[in-house]
Amino acid sequence: MSNKEKAKILIVDDEMRVREILSRKLSDDGYECLTAPDGNIALKMLKATPVELVLLDVMMPGKSGPDVLKEIHSKYHDTAVIMVTAVADVQTAISLMRMGAYDYIIKPVELNILSVSLDRAIEKRRLIIENREYQTHLEQRVEEQTKKIRQSFLNSTTSLAYALEAKDKYTHGHSERVTDIAVAVAREMTTSKNMIEKVKLAGLLHDVGKIGISELILNKPGKLTDEEWTMVKAHSEVGERILSPIVEDKEILEMVRHHHERYDGKGYPDGVSQKQMTQGSDITVFAEAYTNVLSQGAMALAVADAYDAMTSDRPYRPAMSPEAACSELVRGRATQFAPMIVDVFITLINKGKKSSRFNSKTKRAEEKK
Repeated sequence: MSNKEKAKILIVDDEMRVREILSRKLSDDGYECLTAPDGNIALKMLKATPVELVLLDVMMPGKSGPDVLKEIHSKYHDTAVIMVTAVADVQTAISLMRMGAYDYIIKPVELNILSVSLDRAIEKRRLIIENREYQTHLEQRVEEQTKKIRQSFLNSTTSLAYALEAKDKYTHGHSERVTDIAVAVAREMTTSKNMIEKVKLAGLLHDVGKIGISELILNKPGKLTDEEWTMVKAHSEVGERILSPIVEDKEILEMVRHHHERYDGKGYPDGVSQKQMTQGSDITVFAEAYTNVLSQGAMALAVADAYDAMTSDRPYRPAMSPEAACSELVRGRATQFAPMIVDVFITLINKGKKSSRFNSKTKRAEEKK
C-alpha cells in the first residue's frame, strides 16, 4: 500500500469550488480527503480526527491561515501543513515556512505541482516521525542497557561486600543488620520512600571499601598499629570511589563516605560535624526536624553501625549486651552520635519495633549474657 492510500488530507479553503476540485483530484490519486470551509471548523475536525496533512488557504474569513498554522504546529506536531494562496510573495512564503509550513503553493493550483508537493511533504513527515521514534527507542535502549550495566555492577559490588563478610566470621551479616536498623530509624522519622531506598542501598554497601584491606588486619586480635588504623579508616573513601562510577546519586555516595563521621566533627574521613554538614547543604530534608539529608542518613548509619559492632563478637572483645550498647549510644549522644537518631533508635528498642534480623541479633546477644 502506497503512502497516498494511507494518508488522510484535510483541505481548508473558503471557496467550495476549490475544495471540490482538490478533493476530487486527491481522492483519485489515492488520498482520503476531508474538507473544511474555515479555520475554526478545521481545528475542530483535527481535534476529532488526526490527519497526516492539511492543505491550508492563507486568506480566509475569521481565523486566518497563519493563525491556524500556528495552532496546528503547537498542538499537532505530526501533521504536515502546505499553505495555498493567490498572493505570490517571497517574504510571506519565508515567514510561513519559518512558522512550520512544509511548502507554499500559489493559486490557481497546478494539480501536477500539487501532487509533487504532497508526496514530498508526506515523505518528509514520515522521515521526521521515523527519526524521532528511532531516537526515542535508541535512548530507551541505551537507558535500559545502562541500567542493566549498573545493576550488574551493583550486584557484583554487593556480592563482594558479602564475600568480605563471609571470610570474616566476626562481621558476617553486618551490612544487612546495619541496613535493617538504619531503615527502621528512617521509617520512624517518616522519611520518604525514595530516601528509605537510598538509606537501604547505602547500608548494604557502606563497608564495601574494606574489600582491599588484608584479613590479617581485619581479624587482628590485638591493637592496630597507626599504619594499620590508617588503612582501616580509608575504607569509607575507598568505598565511595568504588561506587562512584555506577552510583550517580550523591546522597548515597555521601552516606557511604560519612558513615564514620561524628556529630562533634571528630570522625573520619573528613572530620566534618553535624553543624558543618547542615550549614553546607541545600539538599532535601531527611526529616522535617532537620535541614540536611546527607548528615542524617550518614548519622543513622553511624548509630546502626556502632550498635551492631558493639553487639557483635570481635577478635579483641566479646559482644556487648543490647542494654550495654544502648547505654554507650546514650553516652555518645550529641558528641559521637546525632541526638535525634539516638532518641529514635532507643524509642524503637523500647517499643520493640525491630526487624526480624534485628530481633534475632538481639536474641543472640541476650543469650550470651
